[in-house]
Amino acid sequence: MRFFLATLILVAAAAAAAPTNFGLNTRPLLAKYCFSCHGEEKQEGGIALHELHTTEDAFRKHRLLRKLIAQIESADMPPFEAKEELPDEARSKLLRSLSHLTNRVDRGEVPRNPGRVTIRRLNRNEYNYTVRDLFGVNFPPGRNFPADGAGGEGFDNTADALFLPPILMEKYLQAANRVVDSLYQNDALRQRFLFAKPEGKLSSPEAARKILTYHGSLAYRRPLSEEDLAPLLAAVSEAISKGRSFEQAMKVPLTALLLHPNFLFRIQHDEPGKSEWPLNDFELATRLSYFLWASVPDGELFKLAREGTLRDPKILHGQVVRMLANEKSKTLARHFAGQWLGFDALIDRVEPDLNRYPQFTRSLRASMYRESEYFFDHILRTNRPVTDLINAEYTFLNAELARHYGISGVSGSEFRKVILTNSNRGGVIGMASILTATSLPLRTSPVKRGKWILESLLGDPPPPPLPDAGELPADDKSSEGLSFRQQLEQHRKNPKCAACHAKIDPLGFGLENFDAIGRWRTKGINGQPIDSRAVLPGDIAFSSPAELKALLSTAQDKIARTLCRKMLAYALGRSLEYYDEPVINQLLATLKANEYRIQHLVLAIAESYPFSNRSAKR
Repeated sequence: MRFFLATLILVAAAAAAAPTNFGLNTRPLLAKYCFSCHGEEKQEGGIALHELHTTEDAFRKHRLLRKLIAQIESADMPPFEAKEELPDEARSKLLRSLSHLTNRVDRGEVPRNPGRVTIRRLNRNEYNYTVRDLFGVNFPPGRNFPADGAGGEGFDNTADALFLPPILMEKYLQAANRVVDSLYQNDALRQRFLFAKPEGKLSSPEAARKILTYHGSLAYRRPLSEEDLAPLLAAVSEAISKGRSFEQAMKVPLTALLLHPNFLFRIQHDEPGKSEWPLNDFELATRLSYFLWASVPDGELFKLAREGTLRDPKILHGQVVRMLANEKSKTLARHFAGQWLGFDALIDRVEPDLNRYPQFTRSLRASMYRESEYFFDHILRTNRPVTDLINAEYTFLNAELARHYGISGVSGSEFRKVILTNSNRGGVIGMASILTATSLPLRTSPVKRGKWILESLLGDPPPPPLPDAGELPADDKSSEGLSFRQQLEQHRKNPKCAACHAKIDPLGFGLENFDAIGRWRTKGINGQPIDSRAVLPGDIAFSSPAELKALLSTAQDKIARTLCRKMLAYALGRSLEYYDEPVINQLLATLKANEYRIQHLVLAIAESYPFSNRSAKR
């Protein structure tokens, strides 16, 4: 009755003028009814509402406000044990105020801002690819660099997460020396680098200028100025004056190029006195190449940048299509999809217990990863609809992984496209890479798998567990003969845990027929039949991966929106803000208008306002 009356009040008040000043109209209500649990002294679930002071603060936390609206509408918040009960009139006013703010974000009624990416260094992968494409070396010189942390939407190319620890400078010097030594030990690479020599009428300074102007422009990703060239040429002259040959003298500026901030960092220009401005063509070429290739622009992009034509919509469109067709675009599958979907954890972070799962060999690990990489690359390269992520009737297998899945007719170590006849496989939720990455060393984890679906696919991450939530067993073997599901149900009896687990666990239960390394099973470790029955809030029941996939297919717009958000963040290299929401809406509309085919999303991002512009402030 209480919730029914609140709804009536809300409808009756809909015509009233919506509040526009968060500090005056909304914060006092939050202070009275919410700060006792989510204020300065206490932040249940890690939620701190006291930090919201202004309308801009509220805009920046619009995703949090959406969750708050849902909690208030369902009468889950404030909880019954709260100090202050929320009267129906106050509930209506708070809902109206919060909804007005989030609706403004949805409609794009916020100040336009392309955002600002801080000066950012190349991450480890970008460094390796850049050096490969500049100098042709066939080893990853940054292999021993410290791992890059993830920021923003979870990617290691986010500027604010790319710190410069002191040890990295030492690693840069070691890597530069290795690159130069390797280049000079290879006759073909050395000749390609030293394409001009002091002979005939060409003096040593002139030959050095030609070489360094060309290679330096590529390394700095823009034309070199005389100020850029002067110290490089001076280093050559000094080395020659000390008796070194021209070839040996050229080692010095080459090493300097690899250590220079203009190589190690992606720097964009500022225009003082302006609030925003377009990137120049070289900056646009760089942003495009590191988005699609995680590497330096090639000769064609540089040519268009020099001509000042890259911004032309037809030319930009053609370049995106050309670059996606290039093998180097596989970096989108490895580093974008790998981090978004989490299968990059197979590289070095997932460690199933080998006593429990001796089948998890090094080669099987690699095969699991390759399946996901080939799958996403195929979707991208052939412009498949993003709905294939859920309901594809094909995958990519070699003999080893096919045996792991119980699929016959696949031989050899090479991967090939395989049409699936079992509807429980297909799409990312049936891939061993995902299933293994969302398990624990000794058992499956319905909680981790459910959280992955909510967060990675649906873009609706659950709150972090409460500090006193307790621990679940690390093993699904029970001395009491209980299945892990029965043990988890005991844990869920804690009322503090029940609400979140009711949304998370059913999604994971639907995948329980897959064991901790992605094999199909009908019995658990205790010999009990697998119980994969699941019921989501709203009495939505399912009991198999195939039925879960059908359910997720009804949420294709949520999944597509998550993809838009993640790919935009990856392309920009920064965390997304409230002023990016209108852009995400436009990206989703473009996807829907083009049958959800993924290349239209990539093109729309490259043509978007934040991709080609820069702001004076965030």
